[in-house]
Formats: sequence, C-alpha cells, structure tokens
Amino acid sequence: MPLQLNAFNGSLIERITAAVQDAVNSRQWRAGEQVPSIRQFATSHGVSTFTVVEAYDRLVAEGVLIARRGDGFYVRPQTTGNLVSAPRQPQKTADAYWLIDNHFNPADSDRQPGSGWLPADWYDQSGLGRSLRALGRDPQPPAHYGDPMGLLRLRQTLAANLGAQGLPATPDNILLTQGASQALQLVIKMLVNSGDVVLVDDPGYCNLITLLKMAGARVIGAPWTSHGPDTTQLAQLMQAHQPRAFFTNPRLHNPTGASYDHATAHRVLQLAEQHACWVVEDDVSAALVEPGSSPLQALAGTQRVIHIGSVSKTLVPSLRVGYVVASDEVIDALVNHKMLTGLTSSLINEQLAQSMLADGSYRRHLQKLRDRLLAANLAARSGFDALGWPVFAEPAASLFAWVQLPPELDAVRCTEAALQQDILLAPGVLFRAQPEATPWLRCNVAHLAPEVFTFLATAAEHK
Repeated sequence: MPLQLNAFNGSLIERITAAVQDAVNSRQWRAGEQVPSIRQFATSHGVSTFTVVEAYDRLVAEGVLIARRGDGFYVRPQTTGNLVSAPRQPQKTADAYWLIDNHFNPADSDRQPGSGWLPADWYDQSGLGRSLRALGRDPQPPAHYGDPMGLLRLRQTLAANLGAQGLPATPDNILLTQGASQALQLVIKMLVNSGDVVLVDDPGYCNLITLLKMAGARVIGAPWTSHGPDTTQLAQLMQAHQPRAFFTNPRLHNPTGASYDHATAHRVLQLAEQHACWVVEDDVSAALVEPGSSPLQALAGTQRVIHIGSVSKTLVPSLRVGYVVASDEVIDALVNHKMLTGLTSSLINEQLAQSMLADGSYRRHLQKLRDRLLAANLAARSGFDALGWPVFAEPAASLFAWVQLPPELDAVRCTEAALQQDILLAPGVLFRAQPEATPWLRCNVAHLAPEVFTFLATAAEHK
C-alpha cells in the first residue's frame, strides 16, 4: 500500500523520509521486516529511483533502516523502546553542579537565566543561511582535511581585525581551533604540568577551572573587583606562589560582566613580567566590546601573553571556530598538540565563518547585538534594583550580570527550588576555584524573562 507522501512538508526526498519514519513509528512497517525495493517504491509512488536512493540512504544514516548487501533494505530491529528515542530531558535534581555536566540538555520549556548562550534568534541565522547556500553552490565543496593552522583566508581576516585593535597578529601566528574551548585545552596541555600552581579569576569561568584541575594543576583564585582583579591581592598571590600562569577573562568577564580598567591591565602585566608568569587572556566576547579598551596582548605583545578568542560567539555557536594568537614558538607547540589530539579543525566551518565575516551585514548584526545586550543589561539592573539586590558591575554589552542575593536566601537552595519550576539558575559556587559558599548568582540577561523575576521575588518573600 503506497505511503501518503503529500501528508508531509518539504522536498520530495524529505517527504519520503518523513512518510517512512511515520510508517515505522505507527508499525505499518514493522521492525525487522523487509521494505519495498528502490524500484518497487519508485514505481508505486510515481517517483524516480534516484530520489528513492537518496531517501533510503538518509534513512539508513538516521538509523531507521538498515541495508543488507544483495538483499535490500529492512526496518532496523528494535531491542527496547521506540526506534527513535525522544530527546533526553534534564534531570531535575537538587545537585547544583548540573551546569558543568557535559550531558546537560535543557528542555524547550525551561527558562535558562543560568545558561551561557544567547537565544537562537539573537544570532546571525540569516547570515549563516546565505553562507550555507553559497557553499552548497560550490561545484567542489571542501571534502579534505584543512591546513593544521586553519583556513588561511580566515586567518588573514582575523589578522586584519585584530591588528586594528593593536594586537601583533599575523596569519602566521594565529591558530584556528574548534571553538575557544579547544584553544584553552591546547594551551593548558602545552603550558601546565601536574602540580603547577595557576591563578584564575575568582569568580571565574567554571569550565576553565575544571579543565585546569583535570590537568593536575593547583588552582588558586585571584579575587575580582568591578574593574578587574584586585591587584593588591594578586601581587601577594604571585609573590607567595610563583604561579606558572594567570588565566583571566579581561573584557565582559564571565561571570560578572565587568572589564579591566586601564590601570588594572597595566598592573597585571607588570606583575606577570616581574614573576615570569604567563598571562592567558580569554577574550571571547571581544567583538561585543565598544571601542576604547585594549586586549592585554595589545599592551604587552606575545612574549608573555597568549590571546584566545572566538568567532562563533557572535556569529552562531554551532560553527565552533576559535583561535589563539601567540608567539611563533607557542603556535608551533600548539599545532603539534592540535594534530595529535584532533588533526585539523573543520574546514567547512572555517569557510562558513569567513563567508559570514566578509558579509556586508555582519557589522550591522554586531551593532544590533551590542545594543540588544546593553538594553537587556539595563532592564536586568532595573529588575534587580526593584528587588533591592546589588549587581556587581555597571551595565555593558555583556551576556552576564553577577547578582547578590539577600542574606536570608541561599543560592544553592534557591537554584534547587527554581529547578522544580523549570527555571535554570547558576549559583555562584560553580564559578569559584574552591567550592565555597557564596551569595551570588550568574544571570544571563538575554534569558531574564518576567517570570524569572516573579520567582525570585516570591523566593525572597517566603524566607
């Protein structure tokens, strides 16, 4: 009996795959049974055999059908449950460390003020669509490994953009990576040995802290102020511990949203030189920074400072394109680690990123994103002022606000209560080098819906 292809949307191939999937789910086509041959399906449905070949190949790739050489196609046998499993829902658990669970996958219904990403429609989705279509028209799309350093054209574009900010960047001292996360992993692998002391921002980026501890480093937090690390305490820590490196996020800091001021930047670099300490600046939000501030590497060069950035943070995160700017010697070592652990990064993603950066609409998208984030920060400040809760830093075009809870509220217990209402918060303890209690929350301003403030106000009233 022919399937009802017109009941589904999309191209003919997409309608065939959807109809077959529906037939399997409804058990019209049962697990383990042979399905019509390509020629039979084409004849009974009035379509070409080439179309059926493409549809069946997709169904095999998706695990709906299996192909047996010389014997045709079969519905994949099931062991337990449905053939296609439902998306995994987050475990609503009292464990506040859900944020650093690599398998965490929030439900669509969840409000996510504790997340580290923007809503999907804030990214340059139209630019990605144009770049994908352009790549699809290429008669010879990239099907080979790329340059271990990354796509040359993208490195040239980055060198020009970074050079305009004062960084000593050239195509030869920029290494492209699979997101800034891989860049951090490579730098840690090259720089840090088990037992080394390293300093981090306190509070700081939770994934970085975890990566350093996994490498066997002794991780010590350098306390932050609203204009960067407390340089008096930083000087004492460097004198006492002689750290191998200081990993810091100097602009639009995660989790506080604060940025170094000029005096703090110079003092940090002076201390690093005095104590022969590497500075690794994680500058992933640089594209959101308004003109006027400089990256640390622009002030000190590459002999002491390793610069890490991201392209995909302001384009679309699915591209996973990051980069490192460093001295030739450091880049050579990082390339070796990159090749050993993952060969090259994705040439396709790098081509898409280059196409999007070269798109004339990118600058307009970036300014719109800055304006939108600043407006969200101002609205967040107004909401927290109404609650009487202090915000750590002045509003800027940052994803994050660092908010202090009143003494009667415990951040972890507040997070546990929020989880029961499908609201995902991020308690401050997650961002400490040592898991010490703290009365702060990291809030993603792009996800601070009115119902989040309603929950927080209610939580405060019930204490």
